[in-house]
Amino acid sequence: MKTQNQILLIVMAVVFAIALTLTIAIICISSIRDHTEEPVYPPEWSQPFLSNEPILSSLPAPEEDEPTATVDPGNGLAFESNRNGTCTLVGIGTCTEQFIIIPKYSPSGDLVISVASRALMGCESATAIQIPESVTSIGSMAFADCRNLVYISVSRYNPSYCDVDGVLYTADGERLLHYPAMHAGSSLYLSKEVIEIADMAFYRCAYLSSIRYEGTAEDWHMIDIGSKNYSLTAASIVFSARVGA
Repeated sequence: MKTQNQILLIVMAVVFAIALTLTIAIICISSIRDHTEEPVYPPEWSQPFLSNEPILSSLPAPEEDEPTATVDPGNGLAFESNRNGTCTLVGIGTCTEQFIIIPKYSPSGDLVISVASRALMGCESATAIQIPESVTSIGSMAFADCRNLVYISVSRYNPSYCDVDGVLYTADGERLLHYPAMHAGSSLYLSKEVIEIADMAFYRCAYLSSIRYEGTAEDWHMIDIGSKNYSLTAASIVFSARVGA
């Protein structure tokens, strides 16, 4: 009789353990389902996660400040105001850039219309100079003795000046103002239109060795060649035109 009671107790304990295990499992499954159900959003949210747009896109955009005029600082170049809304580039200032971009406007907002005589003379850091369309006056020897200068670029909208392969001319092609000292190539083709070569236009030109001139020797001697153009006078001259042509 005692043995039967013990067996009955064991059976009841096993049944209770199974029931307890099933109860715990049901509770866990129910909890997992509660967490995986899709959340209910307020109507005005309009299911934000189903859209490709971020949630913040539905918020009103912050007010933007009104755009303000920006002025090119000139990279440290020195300007002098003409007191009429325009100014002149007068010196290198604190600029140490290799590619010197002469800005259309000075830091004070004046339109840059001229480059003073000898403004960048002797600047050793410059390898290229860019001239804007606003500059209509360039003084004598403005870029003279820039020993590392390779190229001068002029805006195609400039009415007064132009560049031909990095060499600076007046827009009509009659005056050659500057041949960069480190200009690549040993030969320069010179148009017959050139009637004047500025002072120090050919100064310490490292690679120049020959000039191919479009005109005759007589035409060449008619050109007004400025002072200190040692590299030009040392170069050999080849005349393309025949006498009487």
